[in-house]
Amino acid sequence: MRRVAAELALTLRDVRLRWIGAVLVLLLAVAGLAAWREAAAYGAEVARITAAERDRWLGQDAKNPHSADHYGLWVFRPSAPLAVLDPGTEPYTGRMVRVEAHLFNDAVYRAVQDAGPLARAGLGSVADIVQLVVPLAAILMGFSAFAADRERGTLRLALGNGVPPGRLFAGRLAALLVALALVVGPPLLGLGALAALSLGSEGWQVWPRLIAWVAAQLAYAGAFLLVAMLASLVARTARGALSVSLAAWVLLCVAAPRLAGAGVELVRPALPYRAVRARIDAGFRAHRTAEANDTRVREVLARYGASDPDELPVDLRGLMMSENESHNFAVYDRELGAFFDSLAAQERAAAYAGLISPRVALQALSQTLAGTDFAAHAHFVWAAERYRRTISERMNAEIRDHPQGGGRVLVAGPELWQEIPPFAHAPLPLARALADARVPALILALWLGALAALAVPLVRRLKP
Repeated sequence: MRRVAAELALTLRDVRLRWIGAVLVLLLAVAGLAAWREAAAYGAEVARITAAERDRWLGQDAKNPHSADHYGLWVFRPSAPLAVLDPGTEPYTGRMVRVEAHLFNDAVYRAVQDAGPLARAGLGSVADIVQLVVPLAAILMGFSAFAADRERGTLRLALGNGVPPGRLFAGRLAALLVALALVVGPPLLGLGALAALSLGSEGWQVWPRLIAWVAAQLAYAGAFLLVAMLASLVARTARGALSVSLAAWVLLCVAAPRLAGAGVELVRPALPYRAVRARIDAGFRAHRTAEANDTRVREVLARYGASDPDELPVDLRGLMMSENESHNFAVYDRELGAFFDSLAAQERAAAYAGLISPRVALQALSQTLAGTDFAAHAHFVWAAERYRRTISERMNAEIRDHPQGGGRVLVAGPELWQEIPPFAHAPLPLARALADARVPALILALWLGALAALAVPLVRRLKP
């Protein structure tokens, strides 16, 4: 412990650490506060428009329930509080869905359409900075750990004083890890706490998510600190150690993620969305033919033992609409369910692609812990669809249970509209996020373990 304290004291007096810390805090603060401001504005806008949509639904004129079903309304995805740290898929997947009769609509309004130049450059979020800039900071802190002493001749003195190489390496590594955590950890915790306290966090279990998220970022930074120190162990000069470390950064943080993305597309291609929609339309058309409709009418009459629709205890049109919607629901579930499953398979493959780069592993882990991964988007889309079906089923039931004909026309009013509850989206539970995070977390741990294992023989062969 005394050696760690001594090494830490030397590290904290290093001017480089102060400059690195100042630059990192500035970058993280600018990105995080900008994201927090946008999140607060979006939350207020969603609350305002949601209330307006609710008033519009309740205030609609008296009409046939099927017309009310077509009247529809918009529902909105609440942003995850920790999207301030890692927006994940949120800017690319749409935030609002129009629910209306017959249609499983896509989510629209992608925030990336309004992105500024910093975001387009890949440094628009706190997560981007952690994944790209923090590894550089770790490299700048660790590349000279042994190579600089070797150049100055002081490494010979340290080893000649009887300090075992393993203890020397462990002390310097621990000191640099503590210094790196002091530079990176507080800004991340501060921004996360600001989001948790000021943004809507009900149901998100923000605090355990935040702690796990920050721990993952620090583990990732620690991996690159190990990379720099390994280079410092073998390089004859500090310049050589820096060159090797920067080459590793380019490979692991820039090149490998692109290769991983291309590989995932090749190994786990998603179903073509246009083909999915074409199959849905084909499934609908086959059910809507006049022959198929006549067959279903005869089946309904036979079911109730009636020879004429006026003899039915229910409204034939309402019953037929209800059964048609049940068929449509099954088509949507089959085709869009397969489409979303193919995208989820891509996400799982991307997590395993972290074996070629710790950044790829961290991307999957970070989004999952923040609640901004694809699973969160799919959860919202299907929640909106379930809400749409609730409205359609209630409107169709109102028509079915009130037979029309003989001059009788069904007109519903506010009493029926009020039976439809407001849309309330509950986020995926933390237990689901932790389960989805197991693979990328394990892979990130494997990276750390492999780098630590590689350090053992290098430390044993450490020479001045």
